[in-house]
Amino acid sequence: MPAQPSALRALSHRSFLLFFIGVSIATTGQFMQSLAVPFYMNEVTDSNFWVGSSAFAVLIPSLFMTPVAGIWSDRISRKTILFGSFSLQLACSAGFVALYATDLLTPWLILWLQVVVGVASGFQWAPTQAMTAQLVPPEDLLSAVRFVSLSFTAGRALGPALAGLTLRYWGPGPAFTVTIVGFVLGLALMVPIRLRPSEPVKQEPFWLQFRQGMEYVRRRPAMRLAMVTSFVVASVGAVFAFALVASVADDVFALGDGGLGWLTATFGFGSLVVGLYVTRHGDRHARSRVEMTAVGVYALGVLVVGASPWLVFGLLGYFIFGAAHMAHGVTVNSALQVQVDEQYRGRVMSVWLMSVLAGLPIGSLIGGFLGDLVSMRFVLLLYGGLLAVFWVIVTVRSNGFAGLDRGPE
Repeated sequence: MPAQPSALRALSHRSFLLFFIGVSIATTGQFMQSLAVPFYMNEVTDSNFWVGSSAFAVLIPSLFMTPVAGIWSDRISRKTILFGSFSLQLACSAGFVALYATDLLTPWLILWLQVVVGVASGFQWAPTQAMTAQLVPPEDLLSAVRFVSLSFTAGRALGPALAGLTLRYWGPGPAFTVTIVGFVLGLALMVPIRLRPSEPVKQEPFWLQFRQGMEYVRRRPAMRLAMVTSFVVASVGAVFAFALVASVADDVFALGDGGLGWLTATFGFGSLVVGLYVTRHGDRHARSRVEMTAVGVYALGVLVVGASPWLVFGLLGYFIFGAAHMAHGVTVNSALQVQVDEQYRGRVMSVWLMSVLAGLPIGSLIGGFLGDLVSMRFVLLLYGGLLAVFWVIVTVRSNGFAGLDRGPE
């Protein structure tokens, strides 16, 4: 029997395969809801600021809970933490369905539900990323990391894409319902998972462990640059794929829910194409070169969307930065997972996720405010220009992303 390609070998481990499928399904459903909420908020309020606020309400609690989850992930069962996170988010999705079905889903109730979702999701990402090393042997870690990155980033792409189509033809209620199904399936697939034992971490005070994780990142220039880049990409790039996409469809292309479906589906297609390629052939390219290309292309995609009122340019731009979004997410995650010491894995991954979760609400709130004050086209051009400037600065002053190519320390 021919040897299995190393890029696919992680899937030969039953627990990892169940984990990958379960997380992919749950994440896709989760991000369907993440688009359905701002879509419904835009319908009810017709305000970019309210749309940005709904993203702010879910992302800020998640930002503060993520370091707690990272530290817990180095102390107790990562599977238990993830199971609890999915269960609470399932309950919130049921709340969205019930309130929407009874016409009681007001903007303020949406914000409060979003806060609870944010708390729950704050305990999702760090254990999801950190569990990888407990599901496969060390020689298959890089392969597994790429698949986890694919599930995470593809969920963020395919979920909104499916939501856009669902919202276009059936409305928010079915989108919320599919989210419930996603979490139920994710929980069911997690039950038989078995984790490999890991070395226990010394039980120290919470803030001391958090500072140790931050200090671990601070001493490593490559990790610092990865965190800064993730924050910038999230705040001036990814916001247009998630929190502000309804505003782009409505204000820039004047197409409402129809434009929303097309834009999100195109973004998801671009992400999927690149994700499948990187997962299978990622070893052929240096991580530094992939990340440098991804950030530059991301800026180009945002600028293309803002450059014209024609939908064809919008679709082209969303495909471009959808592809760049996937390449960026997989590359940074892979670099961090390969370089981090196991006893710091949960904390380092939580710091990375904090950089993303800090960027999204800040970018969405400021972008929503400027969209109402000036225009959403202005926000696209401004944010795309800022991302391009950042790309130039990294290229000139930081020797690109060469540090991402390093192996374990």
